[in-house]
Amino acid sequence: MELKKINDSIYYLEHVRETDRPVLGYVLGENFSIMIDCGNSKAHFDTFIKCLDDHDLPRPKYALITHWHWDHTFGMHAFAGDTIVSSLTNDKLQQLKSWSWDEESVLKRIETKEEIEFAYQCMKEEYDSFEEISVTTGTIIFENTLTLDLGWTTCQMMKVGGPHEEDSCIVYVQEAGILFAGDAHSGDYYHGEGKMDPIKMKEYIAFLEGTSFTTYIPGHGAPMSKEQVIQLLSKFCAEE
Repeated sequence: MELKKINDSIYYLEHVRETDRPVLGYVLGENFSIMIDCGNSKAHFDTFIKCLDDHDLPRPKYALITHWHWDHTFGMHAFAGDTIVSSLTNDKLQQLKSWSWDEESVLKRIETKEEIEFAYQCMKEEYDSFEEISVTTGTIIFENTLTLDLGWTTCQMMKVGGPHEEDSCIVYVQEAGILFAGDAHSGDYYHGEGKMDPIKMKEYIAFLEGTSFTTYIPGHGAPMSKEQVIQLLSKFCAEE
């Protein structure tokens, strides 16, 4: 894992496929900085913070959470600042917080299709014990959009939905033309076995086409240009 630099104020920590660690974003403003997603564990979160410290970057004041999935949220409890989530995301986190987190309980939820096998296997790799898992809810809740003025830099958080999850949000850094997408364009793994809904994908592509950005940073991959991501996603729009 390496902290990658987009420009002097925007960075991201690379994803790790083996334990489903997603990209963690970072935006530095004149007044404060923010991070995007908190990772899938305290260990993941701590790795990100160590990278910031190693680069003499200020620790973030806020964490903006793109959606409820475990790999983006199970590091939230380790964050000392405010976590910003949509109301839909927070509702789902409330549910996850009420669940029992031990291996037997997770296996039972796989049987009831509340959990998926891939997440279970990655959790086993990320954690020494399922009892280490700690779920927390957000401290700042928004409905559809929220804008933060970091000082010379504005981050707009927008709930866009899309084929992955209803609560999917993106973080748009307008001045830099950067869009942190989380997993918004991915398939539906919890309800659709990873399949793409072509209608939802078309709506998401229309959103991208109407948004002025040059660099697209997905939650589990390398940055792409606007043209590259639209060309890639357009392949999933054909009706089956």
